[in-house]
Parts: sequence; structure tokens; C-alpha cells
Amino acid sequence: MNNELTYQTVEGYTVFTSQYLKNKGTCCKSACLHCPFGFTIKKLGLQFKKAQEEDAAQIEALIKESGQAMIEWKSFLPDHVQFVILKEQICGVFCHNHLVIKHLYLKPYFQQQNLSKELIEAYFY
Repeated sequence: MNNELTYQTVEGYTVFTSQYLKNKGTCCKSACLHCPFGFTIKKLGLQFKKAQEEDAAQIEALIKESGQAMIEWKSFLPDHVQFVILKEQICGVFCHNHLVIKHLYLKPYFQQQNLSKELIEAYFY
């Protein structure tokens, strides 16, 4: 996946990956979904959606897709699991306490965009 330049969404759209956009060398300031230069996040920010019990299958699939070890995330429900949303697309999920993000899981195509715990905390808290 690291060398892929585009991918297809379930709706049939072709999306440029962070690698493709990095290869261009400069930001086009079009608010691309996978902008590796930070423009989209600075312009549009991040949104969050509180996860519910009924989101369990989606959360587990996202954690598995992230390639990271799955922790006992259910202990963070009902108030401390959030989806991370960029341009109306769920790009990850995190578990938090009242001060910091404890666990962050990003979908593979969003892992090259500098979406760190610290950046997400800056928008969330």
C-alpha cells in the first residue's frame, strides 16, 4: 500500500494517496483528502463523532485495518471512544481519558498524513 498512488472508494471515485501528492512536491491548496502538507486539516479541521455500542463491528474492523494490535477498547465505552473525521470521511478511531488520547488507530491511507495523537488532541481538547 505504501507505493500506491490512487485507490477506488466504494462509491467508485478515484482518490489520490498521500504518496501521490508528496510526489508532486508542493501543495495545490485544493483541500485534498490525503494532503500530506497539512493544508486540508488547517483549512477544514477535524471533526469527531462519539462511538456507540452499536459501532463495535465498525471499530474492530477499523482497528484491524490499521495494522496495530487491538487493545481492550470496549472498556473505554460509552464516553471515551471517538471517530476522527476529515472531509466527512472516517479516517480513524481513538480511545481517550479526560486528558490525553491513549490509543489511536488510523486507516492505512491516512497514516501518511501526520495525523498524530498530539495533533488530534489539539483539535479535540
